[in-house]
Amino acid sequence: MRKIFISILTISILLAFVGSAAAQEPDYDRVNEIAQDLNCPTCVGINLADCRTLTCEQWRAQIGDLLTEGYSEQEILDYFSNRYGTQVLQSPPKSGTTLALWILPVAALLIGGGWLFYTVRNWAREAPGAAASPSSPVNATTSQATPQAGSEDYLTQVERDLGID
Repeated sequence: MRKIFISILTISILLAFVGSAAAQEPDYDRVNEIAQDLNCPTCVGINLADCRTLTCEQWRAQIGDLLTEGYSEQEILDYFSNRYGTQVLQSPPKSGTTLALWILPVAALLIGGGWLFYTVRNWAREAPGAAASPSSPVNATTSQATPQAGSEDYLTQVERDLGID
C-alpha cells in the first residue's frame, strides 16, 4: 500500500511539474498577434512581429513573459504605451489629441465628395446647353471645326518661319 501511495505521489509531483513548465512557455502565435499591434522602436514603419532586431526580440520575449503572468492583450498594449509612449502603437488611440487623426480624413473625404458631386452636377447642367449653342465652332454639315479669324495669319506666319513659302 505504501508503494502505491509513493508511486501516486511521485506521478502527481511529476505531472504538476510538467504542467507548470508547459504553462510557463508562452503561446508564440498569441505573442505575434500582440506584436503586430506594436511598432518596432528602432525601425520606421515595421511592426514588432515582422522586425528581427535584437530589441524586437527582447520586446517579444517580454510580451511572452507578460502573457504567462496573466496579462490580457489590452493590458500588454497599455503597458508598452505607458512605458514608451503612444508612438509604439500601430494605431493611435481614439481619444484626446489623436482623435483628430481619426476624424480629419473622414471629414476631408466627405467634403471632397460633396465638392465633386456639386461640380459634376454643374458640368452636367452646362453640357447640353453648350452643345446646342449657335456659336459652336462645329459645322453641322462637315462635322469639322471652322477656322478662326486669326488662324490664317498664324498659318502664314508658321509657313514663313519654316521657309515653306
